[in-house]
Amino acid sequence: MAQLIDTHCHVNLYESVAPLINEIANDNMEVVMVTTEPVAFETHGVNHPNIRPALGLLPHDINRLGQEVDRFLELLPSTRYVGEIGLDYLTEDTGERRLQREVFEKILSACAEAGDKVISIHSRRASDDVVSMLGSNFPGKAILHWFSGSVKNVEDAEGVYFSINPAMIRSRSGKKLIRAMDPAYLLTETDGPYVQVDGRDARPRDVKRVINWLAQEWGTNFDAAAERISKNWRR
Repeated sequence: MAQLIDTHCHVNLYESVAPLINEIANDNMEVVMVTTEPVAFETHGVNHPNIRPALGLLPHDINRLGQEVDRFLELLPSTRYVGEIGLDYLTEDTGERRLQREVFEKILSACAEAGDKVISIHSRRASDDVVSMLGSNFPGKAILHWFSGSVKNVEDAEGVYFSINPAMIRSRSGKKLIRAMDPAYLLTETDGPYVQVDGRDARPRDVKRVINWLAQEWGTNFDAAAERISKNWRR
């Protein structure tokens, strides 16, 4: 069976991290552990070959974290994986939005210069700006996580991947967006522990729920759908 992948999980934020790491190892999953700020990346304490730590800087805490961008850039050469970064326009403060864009642009430029980064991007209520700032020739691999923009954004996001989580397949709007996405650019995620599954925190193995749903959409079986997602990730 194809190896399952969770491209966006806050492993270090679970109440009990050790059992989760054992679960990931036993399931032979590959998990990208996104972080919220540079210090979290530096001190996460998670060391397992199936878990890839990513360097992050959350946009919705930009007033506090904006001053950490220099440290972020110093740490960037130490990892291929970046996340979670991006824009969050839940705030209506124009100054805060402007600072988010300034920081995001600095990070994107540094990642583009490196050329080989895999970045997981937050875009709540900011999908137009995120897609525009990424452009069509980003020299790396960009993943729009838990995407909630428009079908037009999906069509405009040429060469950009989308990571699908269990919350999206429960939502009418989420399913509409997934159906507009190119299957060759789909990946799986959980965004645990923020996403809930059956009244509990989502865990990496819950990507199976997404794969089951995709298999039904594609008219195939679980193994074939899992192999397609795995192939996308390997690419």
